[in-house]
Amino acid sequence: MRQVRRHPDFEADYVAQLAWLVSQGASTRIVQLTDGLHEVVRMLSAFPVAGPKVAESGSVLLRKLIFPKGPFVAWYLYDAAEPDGELWLVRLFHARQKRSNPAQTIRRARRAL
Repeated sequence: MRQVRRHPDFEADYVAQLAWLVSQGASTRIVQLTDGLHEVVRMLSAFPVAGPKVAESGSVLLRKLIFPKGPFVAWYLYDAAEPDGELWLVRLFHARQKRSNPAQTIRRARRAL
């Protein structure tokens, strides 16, 4: 089982999503987000290449995983050169939200790790 860690950018996205859902009084969506995040972490720790590739830089792959319940997408880093290494959740988006540049996301995340 791999360790799944949260990058500061992911944390900021998560807090922003929660704040928006709270402001909308969307308690059901809040539960979907929090429960979905726990499920995503469990899934990735067991199956680190579960999501399709979004971008790559050398051996580091940016992959995405759609939450099983709720309209959310997580981007995570997987280093193919370290098959037993940590995975990093780096971004969190609503399914309809505009996403950042994948290559830029990899560069920014790698600098902070």
